[in-house]
Amino acid sequence: MGIFEMAALQPGRKRDGLGRLVERRGDTRLPTLRSSQSGMSAHLWELELVPAIALARLNHDIGALSERALDQNIFFEPTVLRAAWPRLTSLLAPHGVWMACLWQSGEDNRALRLFMPIRIHKVGLPRKTVLQPLSNQFMPIGTPLIDAEYAGEACETLLRLLSDPDLNLPDILDLAFQRTDSASTRALIAAANSLGLSNSTYNSHQRAALLSKNNGEGKNATGLSKKHLRELARQFRKLEEKGETRFEIARSQNRVLDSVEEFLTLELSGWKGRKGTALYNHKRIAAFSRQIVAELAMNKNCEIVSLKHNGKTIAALILLGREGRFVAWKIAFDETMSAYSPGMQVMVKATQDLLERKQFLEADSLAVPNHQMMNRVWPERLAMTDMAIALTPEADQNIDQLIAAKSRLQDWKLLTKNALRRTRMFHRILGR
Repeated sequence: MGIFEMAALQPGRKRDGLGRLVERRGDTRLPTLRSSQSGMSAHLWELELVPAIALARLNHDIGALSERALDQNIFFEPTVLRAAWPRLTSLLAPHGVWMACLWQSGEDNRALRLFMPIRIHKVGLPRKTVLQPLSNQFMPIGTPLIDAEYAGEACETLLRLLSDPDLNLPDILDLAFQRTDSASTRALIAAANSLGLSNSTYNSHQRAALLSKNNGEGKNATGLSKKHLRELARQFRKLEEKGETRFEIARSQNRVLDSVEEFLTLELSGWKGRKGTALYNHKRIAAFSRQIVAELAMNKNCEIVSLKHNGKTIAALILLGREGRFVAWKIAFDETMSAYSPGMQVMVKATQDLLERKQFLEADSLAVPNHQMMNRVWPERLAMTDMAIALTPEADQNIDQLIAAKSRLQDWKLLTKNALRRTRMFHRILGR
């Protein structure tokens, strides 16, 4: 029996409907599980696996770690995690989410050196059980928060402690949505190699990005040609002829809250709404969306760029970020106005606004590979990859099996999607 399952059987504890541990009335202890190991130095390294319910006691430590981390990950910061569970975890991690917290303790201090929310998950075809960070289509960055000063030792210690037999965890750590060139990815690979643990990157791809270039030519512009920009300007003038047309950027919390409701309604009216994949289609996902923007807007880490026509929002882009680093979280536009390219209009406006900021460094589109619009507007590319690390020498062959299983499932999904598309086309032909 694994440590997650054993914890559920501990006296004074029960499970809620989301697979998390909760305390019975009168029991004030936190349901924390710990594996610890002493190093060669005077420091003690401890790995805590903390249920999501205990996030509040870690807010300060996670926030401080994110400030000194090798790489930022806004989706692993407390403001976003508070919104993610219990809403997303019930859909994406039915067996619960745990926070992997790696602490370094000395004589008079204890500091968080590495953090990531994790889940036990079955993936591929046939199903393979792995340990994964909580990254997904709503939070598509899986980079752990790693203390820059102690990165190498922290990564090695994490991999050693995750393999502790007493934890009875899966023997593969499967990390999705990693930036190939990031310091965090390099640190994890170096740690695995140093410990003699097999590791492999797979599913490598690129996604669009906007970068600030501090060279003599100044900052870069969009990837659109002058001809395309002239056409967008013509379309905008046509819109103005039909009524009041303007851009708005919501930055205050009240304006952001108003704008996100308009965004949810706009997305629901399009193809995502018809397909059932709009945020508004799912009560918990809609609630997550409202809270994530509310939490981030409180500290001015969220803004929504909108295109208004006769008082109605016809395109909107949600940007999340701080200190010059942003992600384009969601975009929606009115399909009935496609002749005026409202989605492209709002993207160009957002791009121009970002590039005018002195502190701007980069914006990640979070887009799928070869995204038709994002690849045209944002000229740079971020190299992304998934990474699998065997936590024990015996798990070497399991990596190849995992990669093959995930590839097999992806092929099956593509075949099913194409078959459904052909079936719909056949029915339309018969209907005529």
